[in-house]
Amino acid sequence: MSMRVFGTDYPTPDGTAIRDYIHVADLAQAHVRALEYLWEGGASDVFNLGTGTGHSVRQVIGMVEQVGGHEVPFV
Repeated sequence: MSMRVFGTDYPTPDGTAIRDYIHVADLAQAHVRALEYLWEGGASDVFNLGTGTGHSVRQVIGMVEQVGGHEVPFV
């Protein structure tokens, strides 16, 4: 089974999209903190979560391969 990568013609060094990825646990914690804020009477607002550093789809695949010790097949 292969992972499908959509978009390989972006004007980036490896041709794939660059995004500011965050860990799912950090996203979940942000949701919990937002709910606590609202429960305590805070006003509704908009927040952007991110690290401020983007990584391409191929960079993320490469890191998964490095950490996992296995090739990630993709098309």
